[in-house]
Amino acid sequence: MLVHRTQISAVERQEFEQAIRACGKDPGGFTAELFVTTLAEQGATLRRVHIMTPRAAAQYEATDHCGWMRKFASHLALGVFG
Repeated sequence: MLVHRTQISAVERQEFEQAIRACGKDPGGFTAELFVTTLAEQGATLRRVHIMTPRAAAQYEATDHCGWMRKFASHLALGVFG
């Protein structure tokens, strides 16, 4: 199984930055990286997003686009990222 780093889609990037701004934070302080692997024998593609700031980091299962964004927004509201 190979894991590849790739770009987050433009839609996901826009929603990511909107969620950050909605909490009064600067998107420039956040880094998001998407890692993808394909399980050929199962015909599945798995995605995981890594979010980092100078003080915190979290990973989100991103195979379901809406799921990771909701969890990230929840963590923002809870102050996980400062």
